[in-house]
Amino acid sequence: MADRTELSLSAGSVLELTPDGVIRCAAEAGFPLAGVRLADPRAQAPAVADAVRRTGVRLLDVEVVRLGPAGVTDAHRRLADTAAVLDAAFLLTVSEDPDEARTTASLGDLAEVLAGSVTRIALEPMAFTAVRSRAAAERIARAVPGTVVLPDALHLHRMREPLDAAWPEELVGYAQLTDVGSASQPGDPESLAHEARHERVPPGEGTLDLAGFLVALPAAVPLAVEVQSDALAAEHAPLDRAVLLRKAASAVVTGGS
Repeated sequence: MADRTELSLSAGSVLELTPDGVIRCAAEAGFPLAGVRLADPRAQAPAVADAVRRTGVRLLDVEVVRLGPAGVTDAHRRLADTAAVLDAAFLLTVSEDPDEARTTASLGDLAEVLAGSVTRIALEPMAFTAVRSRAAAERIARAVPGTVVLPDALHLHRMREPLDAAWPEELVGYAQLTDVGSASQPGDPESLAHEARHERVPPGEGTLDLAGFLVALPAAVPLAVEVQSDALAAEHAPLDRAVLLRKAASAVVTGGS
């Protein structure tokens, strides 16, 4: 796995950059892949496409569709359309709809928007969203052809899922590599969300069983390095941070060799 795994710079690791800036930063830091978070998809897409063309960095994912009880909105469709136009491999999607059947139907509607493109839905389960278990995420993904589950080491740990439980090859397109310093469990959804968005640490510098996590994944799936960290952002400029994270992730993937 170490020789074949490609690393991606996640948008969350360098949130202060523009989407096209994330692509350029990934190239300078030595990442072959990157992900972007689009606030204004149609306006931002041309600059992203230009950065991809100039750097050769490939677009792994576009963020983020947040499904609610209202289903797929016009804003979701614009983001999905843009992801497809940009040839992103995945559209990162989460659900905040407590009705699993309705979430499944919404993902089916989103899949129709992406039909004919290379872009697939990646459903990310998290303890502070409506899809808060691996089993639920797998059920939903299996019900919507082409959909995959996005395993994130931190979120799996906080959902009390074993990191070393093997994943079916057909259900995983990529995974998110991250770590966290505290082994103690935050007590409420707000604390879990805060930890995920502000308190991560570079891979290998925390408490998670990342070796077990990597062994459980299908061979050679790309790894998006997502480390949202206020401390790192305060200490390191985006490019320096990206280089630090690439080196840390590479050391985890290669077992420190």
